[in-house]
Amino acid sequence: HVTIPLVTTNRINDPAVAEKVLADGHADMVSMARPLLADPHFVLKAEEDRADEINTCIACNQACLDHTFQGITAACLVNPYACHETKLVSKPTAAVKSIAVV
Repeated sequence: HVTIPLVTTNRINDPAVAEKVLADGHADMVSMARPLLADPHFVLKAEEDRADEINTCIACNQACLDHTFQGITAACLVNPYACHETKLVSKPTAAVKSIAVV
């Protein structure tokens, strides 16, 4: 048992898990990094009870940590906009198309 505030982190990528850690008294705060790359609206969606809409971090480390260790801009395999928000700009298409992904 420690007497100073305790922050926990790593592989907590679900708001229900974070809430349980806090409710059970295992930590005073939950820290997240990769889950916020995967979905920058994670906290808002959790607050609005829309956890089912969160784009979940898969902990692959391929684009976030690996890129960081290589000295290149971090990215995220489940969120192509992460760290590229000003380079990848979405806008409505001029012509609607039906497509299939196989």
